[in-house]
Amino acid sequence: MPHPEPFRRTIALLCLLCIASAFGGCRDRQIRSYQTPKEAEDSSATAPASEAVPPVVTEPAAPQWLAPADWQAQPISGMRLASFTVTDGKGGTADVSVVNFGGTGGDELANINRWRGQLKLAPVGADALASQVESLGTAAGDFSVADLTAEQAEPGKPPSRILGAWLQRGGKVWFFKMMGPAELVGSQKPAFLGFLKSVTFAAAPQGGPVSAGPRSQGIANTNDLPRTAPAAPDLSLQAPSPSVPGVGPVKAAEGSLLVWHAPDSWTVRKASSMRKGSYALGPDGSVDLAITAFPGDVGGPLANVNRWLGQVGLPPVEEAALGDYTTHMAANGLEFFIADTGAKDPTHPQRIVAGVVFWQGNSWFFKMTGPAGQVGREKPGFLEFLQTVHAP
Repeated sequence: MPHPEPFRRTIALLCLLCIASAFGGCRDRQIRSYQTPKEAEDSSATAPASEAVPPVVTEPAAPQWLAPADWQAQPISGMRLASFTVTDGKGGTADVSVVNFGGTGGDELANINRWRGQLKLAPVGADALASQVESLGTAAGDFSVADLTAEQAEPGKPPSRILGAWLQRGGKVWFFKMMGPAELVGSQKPAFLGFLKSVTFAAAPQGGPVSAGPRSQGIANTNDLPRTAPAAPDLSLQAPSPSVPGVGPVKAAEGSLLVWHAPDSWTVRKASSMRKGSYALGPDGSVDLAITAFPGDVGGPLANVNRWLGQVGLPPVEEAALGDYTTHMAANGLEFFIADTGAKDPTHPQRIVAGVVFWQGNSWFFKMTGPAGQVGREKPGFLEFLQTVHAP
């Protein structure tokens, strides 16, 4: 008969071995459960490097043209790609401009009625469009050309006339326009048509910037575009000048600087990588003023105005109605286009007033947002502020 004590020790040893084995098995399963996601991470990290290489993008071709010798070239400003003046030697002056916009730039009827509105002519319907537009074949493509003359003139002035043409190419529309006294513009019509025929589009390098004259034609996004849009470049902010309160020398995308002087009543807010200047306006600081700068033309006036209308809850407009919301203002050699979402409905709860200037290849946005009444009260001071913006 076996002794009870050795038997008990044997049973205890066997129990300990079983417990150790079971505990070790649980530990092994726990380790395997944490290794599985780690392996998944490793497999994704070893994806072929070629998948991360962005595709090469071919930019639209850049335009070139030959202006008549008697056209006087003017500094490029605002949204213009080129600017000329033409004189008749008797005090009459006509203005020639070249601009472009992304997309279609509106249909032909919208373009015609916009120019008719500038001459205070009544709009026409689609059935009259054929009598308003002619086609001009050129090496660059087929231009749509309009020749419009005002029926009435301001007292003491001759009637005005517009020669306008547009060409759709490379996902953009290019506008060529001469406006001035009817007799002078009429005498310049052969030269204007010759100018259009001289337009060509040079091949652009893949992946590189495209320019017309000194301007970059790349389109960037402002900081208030939807989050799904490509991110704008990070443009660093230089410290404000300590000697003049409110003056902010601001570095743009290509290193260029603009300078301004803000009223002492405005509260300076901390700038950011997106904002080159930031202020709170009004007694309660409810109006926000943001200053940003981005390369290129940023889509043009119509795209910006419609985005801002959407931000305050108003419907978009066609290009023919763009003049209802925009004006132009010159300051210190710069040309601003001014947009006001409350121009037709100042009682709408929210309002945006913005000034945009194109300078040395960059679009500068000075944008005021807030309650409609307060923005309206701040608008005169805002326009005076824009008059302080200048190159260093």
